[in-house]
Amino acid sequence: MSQHRLDVELPILQSEHEMRMMAMQMMTNSISDAMERYKEFIQVNSSYHIRHSQLLREQTQLKNIQILLNEKREQLVEQTELPASSVETKRFCEEAGMNICVPRAKQQQV
Repeated sequence: MSQHRLDVELPILQSEHEMRMMAMQMMTNSISDAMERYKEFIQVNSSYHIRHSQLLREQTQLKNIQILLNEKREQLVEQTELPASSVETKRFCEEAGMNICVPRAKQQQV
């Protein structure tokens, strides 16, 4: 009877063994696939990190450029106002000089 039992149980055990081996192989393949996807993710993440850093640097540079452009624009406005105010100041001084000279001339005539 022990031979008969062995003849019955052995194919069942072999079948279970094959199923477990297939399950282990599938798990191994799944782990390998997951590792490959993980490596790809790390590479993509790294490239995003590098690009993000570059964009932050460029954004900072653009802000600095914008600040410099605003300063230059303010200086240009001041420079264009200076000659006008200089001409006005000169005209004002000439008018003031005339007003000062005219009364003095009238006093000398009297």
